[in-house]
Amino acid sequence: MTRKNTTVFLTVFLLPLLFIGAALASDWPMVLENGAHDAFVYRVPGPPYGVKWRFKTGGPVYSSPVVSGGVLYVGSHDGRLYAIDAATGKDVWSFKTDGDVVSTPAVNADSVVFGSKDGSIYALEAATGKLRWKYETNGGVVTSPVIAEDLALIASNDGYIYAISLADGKRRWRGQLYDSSYGGVYSSPAYADGAVYYAGKNGYVYSSSAKSGGRNWQFRTFSAVYASPVAKDGAVYIASYDRHLYALDAKTGKRLWKRDLGNEMVYASPAIVGGRVYVAAMSGNVKAYNRETGKEEAAFKLPSGIKSTPVVSGNGLIIVGGADGALYAANSTTGAVVWQYKTGGLIQSSPAIADNVIYVGSEDGVVYAFAP
Repeated sequence: MTRKNTTVFLTVFLLPLLFIGAALASDWPMVLENGAHDAFVYRVPGPPYGVKWRFKTGGPVYSSPVVSGGVLYVGSHDGRLYAIDAATGKDVWSFKTDGDVVSTPAVNADSVVFGSKDGSIYALEAATGKLRWKYETNGGVVTSPVIAEDLALIASNDGYIYAISLADGKRRWRGQLYDSSYGGVYSSPAYADGAVYYAGKNGYVYSSSAKSGGRNWQFRTFSAVYASPVAKDGAVYIASYDRHLYALDAKTGKRLWKRDLGNEMVYASPAIVGGRVYVAAMSGNVKAYNRETGKEEAAFKLPSGIKSTPVVSGNGLIIVGGADGALYAANSTTGAVVWQYKTGGLIQSSPAIADNVIYVGSEDGVVYAFAP
């Protein structure tokens, strides 16, 4: 396959395989792969990668792709949600809303759920794009839903998190993010073991019962939270604009540890692989901490600032988009770049990986598929 001269491959020895696993899963149905947001793949095939296909939308793509049943779903600033054949890049269908779609969709069985800046939450038939139901909030919806317990869990800039029945689109409950006068909610909720975890620009992290909405606990950071929480093995990990990374007890909200990130501003969510928590900063600096102790175990700098949440693999690769428009594959301990591809705009979309293919959106309005 012909590769553009913007594609660079450097021969760098990767880490030995850390995990023994099968081929990558065929589905990546929600933002950061699953409800807990603990996006992880056992193995990413080694680079170099070529462009398998490109799909052009009518606006910047900040939404992250998801893949289910051989179909990729992604939103665009042109106000549409697109369904694209994951193998060929051909258009399957699109659905028009009245606002930008930066929300990453979530797919469950035969439904696709997402939010729009027009203030509505939508559920569509996955096969046809036909509207199943629409729920209107009082603010733009820029967060991404989690589907759990037959509910779509998603926050709005009106300062509430909503639990909407997948079956009929009716609200089961909503929870207010108190003191939400700072300008809305950009952090997407996570789900694990019956609880939903969410945060807002008010600086608080919350846990509520997914079934009833009853508050389990709240934890105060000291600045806005844009990153989404990650729930893993009884702990919740989240970064705040107060320049700290927090590990919280998932049951009680008690702080297990926190680490000072210096002057680093973090927009991306933490990424977990094995015993490490990776944090990618807007400066391009990446740090890895021991999940149990919070001790720093690795630190390196990538060539660009980062708003895209990385995917870290078990065989020693970190895949992440840069503010310079490049998608990077780097060694997850040393940061040595082993491959990069330059798109035409900033990458805020987080990569999805399914069936050995890497998918990502760019500010240039294109959705890209990369394969070995």
